[in-house]
Amino acid sequence: MARLFISQERLDEWTMDQKATLESGRLMLNELGRAFMVVPAVRFLSVAGNEPDPNDFLNRVKTEVELTEIGADLYMNSVIHGDIAYDVQPGFMGRAEPKSGA
Repeated sequence: MARLFISQERLDEWTMDQKATLESGRLMLNELGRAFMVVPAVRFLSVAGNEPDPNDFLNRVKTEVELTEIGADLYMNSVIHGDIAYDVQPGFMGRAEPKSGA
């Protein structure tokens, strides 16, 4: 099944342009007629202060539930795990629902 990460910024744009709707954890891409079940997530962009990344999080996506499970703290555009601070992009991660009639 297809997975996707959609940034909060992009979702806001699509919603304003009526290209997408988000309701009860279901993202509908109107032009494609595709739906995704989504959960809040972040994409790891960089390590604050150019420190090394001992957790191998860069360019990965983790859900808020996964962050809680590993003891990481999320605040706005930052995640702290242990002694390492990361700059992150808030958004949603989801999986495509099966196409109708498939």
